[in-house]
Amino acid sequence: MALAQLQLLAKVQREKEDKLQALYIQAQQFAKNQQDKYDGLANYRTDYIRQSQQRGMQGVQSRQFNQYLAFITKLDQALEQQNMQVQQAKKVAETRRVNWILLQRKRKAIDLLIEKELEKMAIKAQKQEQKMLDEIATQQFFRNLHSEAG
Repeated sequence: MALAQLQLLAKVQREKEDKLQALYIQAQQFAKNQQDKYDGLANYRTDYIRQSQQRGMQGVQSRQFNQYLAFITKLDQALEQQNMQVQQAKKVAETRRVNWILLQRKRKAIDLLIEKELEKMAIKAQKQEQKMLDEIATQQFFRNLHSEAG
């Protein structure tokens, strides 16, 4: 493959890689936000239970106790749903990370091909230069040989 084609391909791969990296960072941030929501909800649940226990020590009616339990049940359900959101967000982030890494590997392979192509071109140029220098030296040798004979 010609060097220009490889360089164009590498450029396109870099652009794709940058987009995938941005998507990964975005997914990672979303997962963190979901985890923060879960943590906040869990802390709220813990505080609510603590407050309910303190009120219970002062004595509560059964109706009020049932309301506390019903609300705690709703908090548990919300925590379960939020945990599913967290797990899903983490899966999406991991998938995007893997896709980004795979594309990064492809781009690095292309960069390696470009590097090898440049090395080949440099060796070819050195050989051509050496051949030209050898021809000049040979011509000078024969000129000197003729000028000494003449």
